[in-house]
Amino acid sequence: MNAFNRVVAVLVFLSLLVVFIIGAILPFQVLAALRHVADSLYAGLSEWYFASPMLFRVSQAAIVLAAILVWGTLLWLEVRRGKPRTVQVVTAEGGKAEVLVDSVALRLSYYLDQLADVINVTPQVRSKGNVVHVAVDVETTPDVDVPMKTQEIMHVIREVVEERMGLRLGRVDVRIKHAPFPQETGEPRVTGSAG
Repeated sequence: MNAFNRVVAVLVFLSLLVVFIIGAILPFQVLAALRHVADSLYAGLSEWYFASPMLFRVSQAAIVLAAILVWGTLLWLEVRRGKPRTVQVVTAEGGKAEVLVDSVALRLSYYLDQLADVINVTPQVRSKGNVVHVAVDVETTPDVDVPMKTQEIMHVIREVVEERMGLRLGRVDVRIKHAPFPQETGEPRVTGSAG
């Protein structure tokens, strides 16, 4: 639903942008065209109403019903509070529990933030069945060893999700962003050892 909302929002804003630009460039032509369309629509609806009032009323009801079904359903899907997303834990003894994916994200954030050279962590956790998929955006110091840090992050994710929480880990994506290097202060840089 999120991707659909994004596409609809982009199309609506793009349409509004085009309409306002054309309206600003050609205001009189746009207003004349709108008046022509409105007059034609008024004439057509009047003719239809007087020719068959019953069919006109039935069509009105059908349009209202279709609008409620389509737009009302989309609006309801947008504003309804969904059930919190969970993932199921099955213990060795056969017990079952459900863990909120937000709890998994909070725990990952806490443990990954403890790692050296990590400045900021933003985990996104999705559950599919009883499997947890993790994507982590990590901001690190600029001189970090990327392959080594990636392995360390993946090890912590696996340890937290599988060993500490008892969940099945699926796909793991680690996206690393470096913080900027500190600005030069103008002082000479020491490159050799003192003799």
